[in-house]
Amino acid sequence: MDKVLNILHQDDDHAVVLKEAGMSTHGRGRLHLSALLARSPELPEGAKPVHRLDHGTRGPVIVAWRSEVMTAIQAQWSNVVKTYHSWVVGSQLPEAGRCGIPIDGKSSQSTFHVLGTRSWAVHGSATLVEWTIETGRTHQIRRHSAAMGHPVVGDLVYGTPPLYTGAGLHLTCTQLDYRHPVTGKAMAIQVRPAKKMRRAIPGDFHTAVTGKFTALFEG
Repeated sequence: MDKVLNILHQDDDHAVVLKEAGMSTHGRGRLHLSALLARSPELPEGAKPVHRLDHGTRGPVIVAWRSEVMTAIQAQWSNVVKTYHSWVVGSQLPEAGRCGIPIDGKSSQSTFHVLGTRSWAVHGSATLVEWTIETGRTHQIRRHSAAMGHPVVGDLVYGTPPLYTGAGLHLTCTQLDYRHPVTGKAMAIQVRPAKKMRRAIPGDFHTAVTGKFTALFEG
């Protein structure tokens, strides 16, 4: 049975759909987002993702079915605000900062803020971090986190032992802020984190700062 496409927003010009963790944006066969879009009776023929999310990352993906809309969204991509959240190993990060370590020889910029910490049986402790990225390199947040000595919880590629293997990668794209490709209207598409990230806040969570996304991780 085909997976059900979760459409977060749709109008006459474009749509935004939820890509689940464990699904590639592109690929071979039927089990990737591009193939799911092509089979969807809810979207116009020719619907394609404008950008990609890594296989292990959950979050919103903008979809277009006309070339001029695709071009309009891609033209503003450097101005789109991409907000991510992750649980990372350890609790010794500064409250806020920026990582500018190049990736594959290319400039890469990630800004982060610590929302709070908790105990974590495998690692001893873990930190909930809010990220915005100014570039979109492959595995950017995962590689920057690991380079700072605090890999994303569940990252089997960039993490270091002991590794948490209970529920996959604890990284989600929580919100996209962009301009409508035709009207120019400000758009904000938000995704509530998966249960594995919400359930990670037990009674011993120690809040560092309360942000506009903190409530999404409760319950």
